[in-house]
Amino acid sequence: MTDTPQHIKDLQLKIWLSKSPGERLHQMLKDNEALYLFWKEAKKQMASQNTKKP
Repeated sequence: MTDTPQHIKDLQLKIWLSKSPGERLHQMLKDNEALYLFWKEAKKQMASQNTKKP
């Protein structure tokens, strides 16, 4: 995103790097799972909408 000020990006990076590698890995795995579930559900909904054409 281009609308986030640099000082906010710097703060986010500082917070992220202050976590241990294990914490970062755990967070990445949780985020990836959430994205996977989101896209799986979106794909299912799109497929069901396509079969309901009049």
